[in-house]
Amino acid sequence: MKKFLLLTLSVVASAAWADNYSYLTVGYNSVEKSIVLETVQKITFANGQMLVTTSNGTEAFPQNQLEKMFFSTVPTAIESVQANASRSEQTEGAIYDLSGRRVSDAALPAKALKKGLYIVNGRKVVIK
Repeated sequence: MKKFLLLTLSVVASAAWADNYSYLTVGYNSVEKSIVLETVQKITFANGQMLVTTSNGTEAFPQNQLEKMFFSTVPTAIESVQANASRSEQTEGAIYDLSGRRVSDAALPAKALKKGLYIVNGRKVVIK
């Protein structure tokens, strides 16, 4: 069975490179992880785990928790986003509309804004 899975995966991987896919996404235990395809060196199955060896190391995914695996041109799983402290400091106190557009700074009095909903310091504010 393992040999069949490995053979199938090899054929699919070959097709993925031919179609210019950029990412391997693995879904397991209701979590998705995207891996840059050009870093993938091999995919093996051992001891109840799928092992994806990349140029950065090896990642193990429990076989009994695997839900899906596919190739794509864009990543579908984002692990984390790092906040840029200087950017946070720049936007602190800024006023945004509900579309996320910066309207003004917090120094502007509320009376100067048109009626509507705004986001001020991460909170929704109604101007009547």
